[in-house]
Amino acid sequence: MNKQTLLQGTLTLTAAALVTRIMGFAYRFFLANLIRDEGMGLFQTVFPLLNLILTLTTLSLSVAVSKCVAEATATDDRPFTHQVLRVSFAAVIVLSALGTAGLVASAPWLSRAVFHNPDTYPLLLAMTPLIPIISIASVVRGYLQGLQQMNPLALSLVLEQTIRITSVYWLIGAALPYGLPYAVSAAMIGAVLGELGGLLFLLWRARPLTPAGNWALWRRPAPSARTLRSAVSALRSIAVPVTASRLLGSFAYALEPVLVTRALLAAGMTASMATAFYGQYAGMAVPLILLPTVVTYSLSTALVPSVSEAVASRQTELVRRRLSQAVRLSALIGFPVSAWLYLFAEPLSTLLYHNTSVAVIVQQLAPAGFLLYLQAPLASILQGLDRAELAMRNAIVGSALRLGLIVLLASQREYHILGVLWAVVASICLTTLLHYLSVGRLVGFALPALDLVKVTLATFGACAWMAYARLWLDSELGRLAAATGTGAAVYTLLLLILGVIHPSSFEKIWKIIPRRPAL
Repeated sequence: MNKQTLLQGTLTLTAAALVTRIMGFAYRFFLANLIRDEGMGLFQTVFPLLNLILTLTTLSLSVAVSKCVAEATATDDRPFTHQVLRVSFAAVIVLSALGTAGLVASAPWLSRAVFHNPDTYPLLLAMTPLIPIISIASVVRGYLQGLQQMNPLALSLVLEQTIRITSVYWLIGAALPYGLPYAVSAAMIGAVLGELGGLLFLLWRARPLTPAGNWALWRRPAPSARTLRSAVSALRSIAVPVTASRLLGSFAYALEPVLVTRALLAAGMTASMATAFYGQYAGMAVPLILLPTVVTYSLSTALVPSVSEAVASRQTELVRRRLSQAVRLSALIGFPVSAWLYLFAEPLSTLLYHNTSVAVIVQQLAPAGFLLYLQAPLASILQGLDRAELAMRNAIVGSALRLGLIVLLASQREYHILGVLWAVVASICLTTLLHYLSVGRLVGFALPALDLVKVTLATFGACAWMAYARLWLDSELGRLAAATGTGAAVYTLLLLILGVIHPSSFEKIWKIIPRRPAL
């Protein structure tokens, strides 16, 4: 099976992510109507714990395996791939067994002493199978990413969501008569079945692609120039800093609302006002700002093996080209979406949340959108260059700046809410700049300046058109839809005229689309 190009992998994962996000939105709406706010509250209560456990049991091996397999493939060292898989599976099996046993043993104490809600006990037990399933799946996903085979990953995401929704529909109906805790636990079992279905599909799809043509990893591999210890070292060089970065990010994310609330109270706001602002910021504005990450996350996933393969083949110029492509694609998506969010912040806030206060937050954050969307691809390039510790260091510096500025600025009466938003923007700008400088020092700077100017001009042209088009209709929704649709067409036309994209690009994309399911 031929490996996919960077563009093919990005488009494949983006399409799957869009489909699963739409399915996930429908699933959440359906679930919320069945288990109501109390049931959803139970879910949100235990999920941070699950995420923490999974961070520790998966050890970010998906990224590490992807990098190692891509390097081994580039040098045609299949025995080393075999060793990487053996070490990775052994690690996740041991860690997930410990995590599962620990959660089962501590579930009574957690429900009583930590969550102060006995209804969380059956939910904690129901989610324990997710730990080994997701941990093992992370290794298989990393292996397929390293081979640059994104079709199976995309199909597994859709299959997983389909099984989850279907099983939850039947399970909740059977469990509701026994009470809310059992209904929520049934929904969690549905998630387990979905993850299990996705894992079995991945194992089946990846089996013929393994070094031995099967999953008999206990057999001794053929001799390799690289020892088993080198496989452990290679995995550790990526897994440890990426895991540490995620843990520190989780800690900063948990600390942020506490610091925001205290700073706003010091600025003279009431507790209810501070809580309401944080809800508007984190629960309403940020999801809007993060909309384009469905593309940049897919790009990040595809970049790690692509850059790793180029490094293993000593193709430094190809790494520079990947950097230029990441900047260019992030600009193509980030510039117009940031401008669209700024221009239509008020109607979007009114239509989605019936709250115009969210518009102010969106308008403050939107100008930094491009840098935010570029952040993950740059971090992936650093990981592909085997410098994950630089990405971790940069993220820590950015988080420290954000938290420090929140305390410093948000506590001032003349700034308060704006101080929080400026702190977030400053953190985004600094972290992305540090990532770019780190990559530039390693491979040389590759900034497609002329393309960025052209994309900026196309964005301004599209914005001018949308500002005019929004006057056509009386309905708020109609104005938004008409301006957005025609604005996208004008933006694409201007990109074609300016030569940023070419008509042949659409033909290439059409050829990428599979004519039949790649099962």
